[in-house]
Amino acid sequence: MSLFTIIPNNFFSILASKNKEIYAEALLLLHRSIEDNDLFIKKNEFTRNLKDRLNELALTVDISAEEEGEDEEIINHSDKASFIVRRLEECGWIDVEVNPENFEEYIALPSYSINMLALISSLVKESTAEYVSLVHATYSELSLEDEMRDEFMYATLVRAFENTKALNVELITLAHSIRIFQNRLGKVFSTNNILSDYFDNYKTRVSDRYYHPLKTFDSVAKFKRPILTILQKWLYDDEVRSQLVTQALMWSRHKDKDAAEADIINKINFISDMYERVSDNQIDQKHHEYTKASATKILYLNSADKSIKGHLDFIFKTYAETLSRSGSVSPILNGLAESITFNRHGYISPDSLTLPIIRELRSDSLPLSLTDFDDMRDALMEHFLEQTSNQFSNDAIFDFMDLAFNDESEVHIKDIPLPTFEAFLLLILATIKTNDEQCFYIVETDPGKISSHGYSLPNLRFIRKELAL
Repeated sequence: MSLFTIIPNNFFSILASKNKEIYAEALLLLHRSIEDNDLFIKKNEFTRNLKDRLNELALTVDISAEEEGEDEEIINHSDKASFIVRRLEECGWIDVEVNPENFEEYIALPSYSINMLALISSLVKESTAEYVSLVHATYSELSLEDEMRDEFMYATLVRAFENTKALNVELITLAHSIRIFQNRLGKVFSTNNILSDYFDNYKTRVSDRYYHPLKTFDSVAKFKRPILTILQKWLYDDEVRSQLVTQALMWSRHKDKDAAEADIINKINFISDMYERVSDNQIDQKHHEYTKASATKILYLNSADKSIKGHLDFIFKTYAETLSRSGSVSPILNGLAESITFNRHGYISPDSLTLPIIRELRSDSLPLSLTDFDDMRDALMEHFLEQTSNQFSNDAIFDFMDLAFNDESEVHIKDIPLPTFEAFLLLILATIKTNDEQCFYIVETDPGKISSHGYSLPNLRFIRKELAL
C-alpha cells in the first residue's frame, strides 16, 4: 500500500513551512493532551492552550509563507491559534467533529496522526528517555514461565520475540550513532565544541542511554546463555511445544495447527539467532576509537607549537575547517603563494662562460649496481612454483569438485563447466586424487569418449563415497 493512500498529500507541508516551529509546538501540545488521557479534546480549550503557549514563547506567524489565497488578518495570539488549528485540519493532522446535542466542537485524531505525534514527541525527549531493560526482561519472563508453564507461555514467547526485535533496533541505533559522532569529529575544530559533542550529546544520548546499560546491568553476554537454554528446551520438548501450539491457536490469528507450530518455531529461531550473532566487539571498538580520537584532537588543538611544523599544522587546520564549511580556500592558497618562495639552485662550470650557455644541476647519486641474472632467474622460478602450488593445491582441487557436485550425489564429466584452462587442469588433477584421504568421491569409467567445452574427454562419472558404499 502506498504511503499517500493513508495520509493526505499535504500532510508534511506544515513541517516544511517558515512557521514550522509554531506547528511543532501545536503538535507537541496535542500529544500532551493524549498523554493526559483526554479522550475528548475540546477545540476551544485546545485553541486557548495554544494561544497561551504562543504568548509564552512570543512566536510570530508568517501568513505570506502559507498557501496562496490566505488573506486573513492576524491581529493577536488568539487569531494565530485559530489559524494554526485550521491549518492542522486542512493538512489532515486533525478532524473536527460537532456534538449534535450542544454543538460543541471536538478534535479527533486519525491513527496515522497519533503515531506521528508519538514519533515527534520521542525525538524531542530522546536525551531524557530512560533505557528499557530488554535483555533482562526477556530473561526474567522466560525464566518465570519455564518454571510455571501455565496458560501464558505463548504470550511470554511473543513478548520475548518483540523485545528481541526492539533490542536489534537498539543495537543498530547504537552502532550508527557512534559512527555519526565519529564522522562529525573530523568537521569540528574547536575544543569547546568537541567537549560539548562528547559530554552533552554523545554521553547523554548514546553512551548513557544505550552503551552503558548493554555493558552492565542489561548485558547480552550475561543473559545470553540462560535465554538460549530455555528456548532450546521449549523447542525440543514435545509436551511444551504442544502446549504452545494449543495456546497459539487460542490467542493468535492462526487457525491451522501446522501454521501455528511453524510460527512458534520461527519466533524461537529468530530469538536464538539474534542472541547468537550479537557481538559487542565492533561496537566496543567504535566506542573506544571515538573516545580516543576526541581526546587526541583536544590535545592537538590545545598544543601551542611555534615551530615551522606548528605553523604548517595551523595552516592545514584552517584549510580543512574552511572546506568543511564549503567556503572558498582561494585566499589561503593566494597567501601561501605570496609568502612562500621556492628557488632552484645551480652551479657554474667552465662551459657556462662560452656560448651556447649550458645550465646543469649537480647530481650526487650512487652508480647503478649490476643485476645478477642467475639470482633473478631463480627468484622468478621460485615465485612461479609457489604460485602454481597454491593454485593447484588439494584444497583448490576439492573446492572445484565440491562446486561441480552442487549438492548432487553424482556428476557426469560433461556437466562440469570448464571456462578456463586452469579449470581443465583442475579436472585432470581431480581424476587422479581418488586415493587421497581427503577425497570425498570415486571415479567410474564408462566406455567411449565425449566432447565437452572443446576438449576430448574420457566418459567419467564422479560419485560421492558415502553413496557408493
